[in-house]
Amino acid sequence: MTKRIFIYWFLTIAFLSLSSCTDDLDDKIKYVKNIVETSESGTEKTTTFFYNQAQLVRIESAETIKVFTYTADLITKIETTTLSNNSKTIVNYSYNNGKLQTVQSDGDYVINYTHNQDGTISYEKFDISLLPLPVKLHHGKLYFDNGNIIREERTLDNVGVGVLSRYYVNYEYDLKSNPLHHIQGYEKLLDHEGIISTNNYLISTVETSVEKDGQIISSASFYKNTFKYDKRNYPVEKNSLVSIPHKGISYNLKTTYHY
Repeated sequence: MTKRIFIYWFLTIAFLSLSSCTDDLDDKIKYVKNIVETSESGTEKTTTFFYNQAQLVRIESAETIKVFTYTADLITKIETTTLSNNSKTIVNYSYNNGKLQTVQSDGDYVINYTHNQDGTISYEKFDISLLPLPVKLHHGKLYFDNGNIIREERTLDNVGVGVLSRYYVNYEYDLKSNPLHHIQGYEKLLDHEGIISTNNYLISTVETSVEKDGQIISSASFYKNTFKYDKRNYPVEKNSLVSIPHKGISYNLKTTYHY
């Protein structure tokens, strides 16, 4: 009798352990369903994500609705409707061998990307609102490490003669899972900057400089994020500090993630 009881409990524990491991594997990738942002004044903004398996169908907030179109496993179009005036903007994405080549907003702008052998990605952005004469707005380069965008360098081209205007962004990351990165095709959207990275960025520093007649005017903005994570190392809460000293701006924002 004692032997039978021992066997019963042994099999029960083994089954529960196996089920737990299976659940862990099934739930390894999590997709965020809602993001709630709360300002210092207590105002809340909710953004809701809708999926078809691993593909993102649309993103809804009180201000906009974004609808995503896929071709195979790549995002090829994002249509944004602004609810206040029901206006629509469409951004198309084109690829070559799975690498993003062009981002085009009809009647507005186009960005061309070049994937370099050293792993960096160069780009050029043009204003096409006055076709047939596109105006080059700026050019730059993206730097990566372990699937994260760690630096962006940009030089403005639509400035006056003798003026050199530059823009730099540097990112520092945690080692936890960025839930947006797991969305199929989302990590290819280079125009979305740091939020497509593998991990969550803790610090983002934006520097600008304008040089004219030998004089340089520079400024910096600082964005710091502090996260709380669940047992699977996905963020459940983010507290952000935004500091833009040259504009006298400083505020905090709380963000919660729901899966």
